[in-house]
Amino acid sequence: MDTSTITSELTQNIPGAPALEAGSTTGQPIDLSAMHALYSDMGWLIAERFSSLEDRQRVFELIELGMRSGDPKLKHAVSTGLIEAMISRTGAQPARWRQISAQLGPLSAAYIHG
Repeated sequence: MDTSTITSELTQNIPGAPALEAGSTTGQPIDLSAMHALYSDMGWLIAERFSSLEDRQRVFELIELGMRSGDPKLKHAVSTGLIEAMISRTGAQPARWRQISAQLGPLSAAYIHG
């Protein structure tokens, strides 16, 4: 699964997530700073709306696919954008973080512990 597909599916499965930039769906390279900002926004929303995610399993499968990706931009956006935003957003709510971190796949969990 490529970067655009993973990003598109994530935005579809996270209520309130910003839409993909038009250029990123046309095969043009995705700007790293814009991608990082988008993934940070999605991480914040996952943490904020964790209980109401309709397809939570798919969201976390997509996060793990991003971590497994051969695209270094995607891997960076998922790890330092999305995952770190979830950690940051749940900083004062350790119980919520435990719920969220229990859903992480092996590479995503290794990132936060490593």
